[in-house]
Amino acid sequence: MGPQQSKMIKQRLSGESPSVTVSNSAYPPPQETGTPDTGSKGDTAAKETVGGTSKKYELRAAHVNTVVAKTWNPNDPESWEPDMREYHELPNSDYILPSDAKEQDRLEMQHYIYRAAFQGDIVTPAVKDLVKTPGFKILDVGCAKGFWLKCVKKDNPLAEYHGVDISKTLVEQVSPDDGMFLKFGNVLETLPYEDNTFDYVHQRLLVLGMPRDKFPDALRELIRVTKPGGWIELAEVDAVIYNAGPYSQTLSTASFDALHRRGLDCYAATNLPWYVKQVADSVENQQDKVVHLSCGWGSKMGILLGADVRAAYLSVEDWMHKAMGLSREEYRELVQGCYSEWAEHKSFSQVRALYFQVKK
Repeated sequence: MGPQQSKMIKQRLSGESPSVTVSNSAYPPPQETGTPDTGSKGDTAAKETVGGTSKKYELRAAHVNTVVAKTWNPNDPESWEPDMREYHELPNSDYILPSDAKEQDRLEMQHYIYRAAFQGDIVTPAVKDLVKTPGFKILDVGCAKGFWLKCVKKDNPLAEYHGVDISKTLVEQVSPDDGMFLKFGNVLETLPYEDNTFDYVHQRLLVLGMPRDKFPDALRELIRVTKPGGWIELAEVDAVIYNAGPYSQTLSTASFDALHRRGLDCYAATNLPWYVKQVADSVENQQDKVVHLSCGWGSKMGILLGADVRAAYLSVEDWMHKAMGLSREEYRELVQGCYSEWAEHKSFSQVRALYFQVKK
């Protein structure tokens, strides 16, 4: 994303004041099961007209190809097909989004949306002051090329900035001369840092790469590298559209089923408090903010979020069109159908930022 486009997005979001609900109990998982909420989605089918052509998408959950949903891997020759995007190099990663320039542009646009939604790059109140301290050590997990770090560093030059990502190609594009120290690593394994290294650890939007059963262990790894009394901040989104029309219901149902079969959590924002509860012995002073963002309508931020969600659906096209048994053209028509109906149905997305202090 060029400087002019970045400037345009920031201008469009200036003055944005979304309503924010602070809660520790919104959308709790079922207590009797002791497991995160996996949602309850009935079968859906959409019959609509797109571009003058009648299309019937009967994509009930049972019709998602289980094998493709579970085993598709962009680094596997059996998954390869023409027109595929570029992906990270980690062969066994569960992360299904590409790592090419187009995806980096989308993530940069997404950053400005989240900055407006949470009224700043940092959500944790205490950290907003601490980050001005010389030598305050920050780690961004899933940093890509370090765009979030760069934005925080601009106003807080005295802190020390570190990042880790599963893409060697991305982290190697950033030099220590930029004042950021990026490394290759995977939070689902062992981060390349000693115990008690960082004052503040930030992790955002790993919903499409964080298996449900590995989430608590990933949190333990974040806690390991955080100093006693340090802060951890997490942000996630539910990977479904609320107030969905027929196209969005169809795609949300299929996405839910495909992600669930892959072991990923479509309701990562909803279930974030449950995951943190699994490491409760190391947590104190926990708070969170839940924000409902209009998708594709209403505010300036809502219009941009609609563009971001559409781009995100297209970012998983390589995987989803095969899992759903659609051609690329049919899948793109379905995504466009979603985009065209969000304003009519007042669709929205739910995001949650949660932060806590580490107790050791």
